[in-house]
Amino acid sequence: MLPDKNEHQLIQELLLENQRILNENNELMKKLNRRSLWSFWFRVVWFLIIIGAPFLLYFYIIEPYFTSLGSSFQTFQAGLQEVPGWKQFYEAMSGQYGGGE
Repeated sequence: MLPDKNEHQLIQELLLENQRILNENNELMKKLNRRSLWSFWFRVVWFLIIIGAPFLLYFYIIEPYFTSLGSSFQTFQAGLQEVPGWKQFYEAMSGQYGGGE
């Protein structure tokens, strides 16, 4: 302890330093909280874009071409049935067996 300062002055200086550090820490914690909140909402919007983009792509870009060409899902499915091996795969997945009974 320095001879020119008594114990009360030393404690007061330490308390003021502690208060300054606590205020600085509080400001940093508020910044971190704000950043984490922005990060959360950015991730929510990002995942909505990733999940929603294929649906929007289909409904606004691909479906008008199907309707303008006169095609529908049934026509697409009928054309898909002609792909070798697809018919057996489709029947196996839907639980229908076309085997000899």
